Amino acid sequence: MNTSLVKSIPQGDFAELSSLMKDCQAKFQTLVSQNRAIRYDMYPQPDIPEELQNQLRQHGYCDLVLENDRWQHFLVPSPN
Repeated sequence: MNTSLVKSIPQGDFAELSSLMKDCQAKFQTLVSQNRAIRYDMYPQPDIPEELQNQLRQHGYCDLVLENDRWQHFLVPSPN
């Protein structure tokens, strides 16, 4: 999965998800299977779990990370 730093929040309709939410992984998997753009707050995790990264790669997502808030990841599906 490609990761890029961005200066501002990307435009678009992002489903909001936090690693602190109950059933976060199940909701994450559902959003990826629906090919939805996701605003993912990773705090307090150091990384996106490997299982979720694999799903993102398989679905062609790219990871946009805010330069001034590295906890915020904007996961954008491939336009195809």
